[in-house]
Amino acid sequence: MSKSIKKSSENWNTSALKALATKYSFSTRYIKQCITGDRTPIFADRIKAEYLELKNNLDNLLNNDKL
Repeated sequence: MSKSIKKSSENWNTSALKALATKYSFSTRYIKQCITGDRTPIFADRIKAEYLELKNNLDNLLNNDKL
């Protein structure tokens, strides 16, 4: 039997991950698990929302042509 396991390779924004890890005093691995849904503490939704907000803000700053 051959089982195919498809891994999703998401490009993580390391700056946002490190900022959240420092803010909540968790490891970056645990923050990633909260974002992907592997860990489901009560505040995982808040961590995910903050990560997406930080990621979007950093992407906008880096891609801004008016620098």
